Amino acid sequence: MRHWISALALGLGASAVQAASLDQQQARALAQEAYVFAFATGEHNKVLSAIAARLPFNVLYSEPRLLGPQDDKVVSPNNDTFYSRALLDLRGEPQVLQVPEVEGRYYNFQLVDLRTDNLDYIGTRATGSKAGRYLIAGPDWQGEVPAGFNGVIRSPSRVVFLIGRTEVKGADDLEQAAHVLKGYALQPLSRVLGTPALAALPTLQLPAYQDSKQGPAVALFERFNRLAALHQWTPAEQQKLARYAEIGLQPGVGFAPPQDLRDAVAEGAEAGREQVRVASSKLSVEQQGWFRSPSNVGKFGDDDLTRAAVAWRYIYANDPAEALYPLALHDAQGQLLDGNKTYRLHFAAGQLPPVDAFWSLTLYDGKRQLLVANPLARYSLGDRSPDLRYDTDGGLTLTLAHATPAQDAQSNWLPTPQGPFNLMLRLYLPKQQALDGRYPLPTIEAIKGEG
Repeated sequence: MRHWISALALGLGASAVQAASLDQQQARALAQEAYVFAFATGEHNKVLSAIAARLPFNVLYSEPRLLGPQDDKVVSPNNDTFYSRALLDLRGEPQVLQVPEVEGRYYNFQLVDLRTDNLDYIGTRATGSKAGRYLIAGPDWQGEVPAGFNGVIRSPSRVVFLIGRTEVKGADDLEQAAHVLKGYALQPLSRVLGTPALAALPTLQLPAYQDSKQGPAVALFERFNRLAALHQWTPAEQQKLARYAEIGLQPGVGFAPPQDLRDAVAEGAEAGREQVRVASSKLSVEQQGWFRSPSNVGKFGDDDLTRAAVAWRYIYANDPAEALYPLALHDAQGQLLDGNKTYRLHFAAGQLPPVDAFWSLTLYDGKRQLLVANPLARYSLGDRSPDLRYDTDGGLTLTLAHATPAQDAQSNWLPTPQGPFNLMLRLYLPKQQALDGRYPLPTIEAIKGEG
């Protein structure tokens, strides 16, 4: 693998001699384009480095705890499922994920490469409810797949983020859901087969965590260069990287832009970050305050801007067939959602979210995209909320407010911060009318005279 990385780095580095042909404006524009291309990978490193600091590679950790405001490593986390997580080092042999039979409960294992594309899934939708063993291999493995496996997943990345989600049906279901976690297991292929293990490779050292949204934007390029050597790039991506090498983006090489272009590259990176930030608030055509999930989430192809915008707003989004994530930043009148006002969110009769699993509405702080602490420790409401009061016609009306509402509205109350907030409606295993956009999203109306 070292030879492959060196060859790629040298091949791209050869084009750096062309840097003298770039003027300041061209370097600035190229750095802006490169920043958009690199952002998702750089933002991905925030979680990779945080996990690597606490958990060895190729070890599955399942936590029987719903996330809360104290969890700040992943933007827009859900409050619906227990999470399992592992960093897979696939430089050597494949890893094997074993799952138990999971009847009557939604679960999935999402595998994310270094570009934040989703690989194949393991779980309720993709592989069913039966027990199984699944082999996960990196780009360098050339072995034959042994008998006795239910599926094989190939990754272009040598490091894969494995995220498991196991449905929790409510407070009374915590113990049963935690029991399911005990049936998940991750092992190297050699251990499963009872054969000698491969010689240990040097431990991967991931870049140190830096907040992509704060500090000099150009710092992201150093993290990208280090991570990029662990990915097998497509020919089209290699063409882009060859151009970006002119300003210092080279897999496996320290970031070093040409001295006379350093300021222009830094300015371009800042412009790229602003482009990503703006795009994260315009992920689709807004409809009464809502942005529907982009149709290419999880399989972004060459759509670098959507890839980056999703990473900024809600990284690790599932494929649409697995879950949809309509996002609300405004009310129906186009005003930013703000906890200094009180809102009524209404699902019309017969228009509750159409799903084959379950749905939830989660509220996040508008600045950091994190869950908001409140006296009820209530961060979401959904079809599993035990005390919801439905309208007489079968519709559902929720109250979004910072102050405690009247007694008869408290079971349908989602507390807000005193300031900007966002809403995310999650539809797990959405039905066709949600996937094709026919499902009308709920209205969000500010209540006059309140707030």
